[in-house]
Amino acid sequence: MSDIQISELNFYYPKAVDAALSSINLHIQSGQCLGLIGPNGSGKSTLLSILSGLLTPTTGTLNFTKNKNLSLIKYIQQHVALVPQEYAFYPQLSVSQNLQYFVSLCGIKPSAQKIQVPLVLQQCQLDKVSHQLANTLSGGYKRRLNLAIGLLKNPSILYLDEPTVGVDPSSRAAIIALLRELKKQGKTIIYTSHLLSEVQEICDQIIMLNKGQATQLELSQGQKVLSMAVEHTAINLWQDRFNALGLEFNLQGNSFELTLASYNALLPILDLIRHSPEPLHNLHYAATSLTQHYLNHVEKNDPTKH
Repeated sequence: MSDIQISELNFYYPKAVDAALSSINLHIQSGQCLGLIGPNGSGKSTLLSILSGLLTPTTGTLNFTKNKNLSLIKYIQQHVALVPQEYAFYPQLSVSQNLQYFVSLCGIKPSAQKIQVPLVLQQCQLDKVSHQLANTLSGGYKRRLNLAIGLLKNPSILYLDEPTVGVDPSSRAAIIALLRELKKQGKTIIYTSHLLSEVQEICDQIIMLNKGQATQLELSQGQKVLSMAVEHTAINLWQDRFNALGLEFNLQGNSFELTLASYNALLPILDLIRHSPEPLHNLHYAATSLTQHYLNHVEKNDPTKH
């Protein structure tokens, strides 16, 4: 298994003035699942294309740390699979015929091919529809077939572009369960989706792309914000208390606003409030979702909003 290391990666499309990707630095550990999120046009597909060897960075480097003897392209061909958002199979062939055709392109021995086809049929729960024509499958089964084709060469690194878009709840659950199992097997996964709750559910780290720039989000994000209004005579006292706890705060008038790193950071504040003789005029706590944090970040970096 191999880590993925991206250093100072930039990419410009021909004749473009602005970079599609700018100063991207990522380290994805072997066996991790990285969630890649961002609005349309943010650079997600461009980055996946570079990771798949379909595009070459303008500047910067892409390395797979365990690759000692192969060229970058050869390593990608042998160890990496991309499952695109678009259906990547022949609709006029059956599920089994598609798998038998694509496994013949994987460069693996015929004996291994005979093992891989029934294995991915079972992994993706396609056994019952193996003889059905692909164009007659439901949307959920088509997504499973897309994923099955990507698994045929038993890749150590898997790129998934919107793998659950348009699927029914049963197929979504089956795909998510399979991804969890692939993680247990040590496979490295890069996962793009507009379903942020899904990304938060299965990913070990989350990177947001916006206008070609990458920002790492904590899995615990959104933000946890405590607001409280105190007596004017107690402002200095509460400043001292927050400083003693090492907490940063904003003060407007007699109102404090604190952004907390975790739920645990709330406990000593509540303990102070419980034992304080000074009355509070207002106390409010809110934890925003990852979705709201994402929207806030996109809006913050949108010049039309300022």
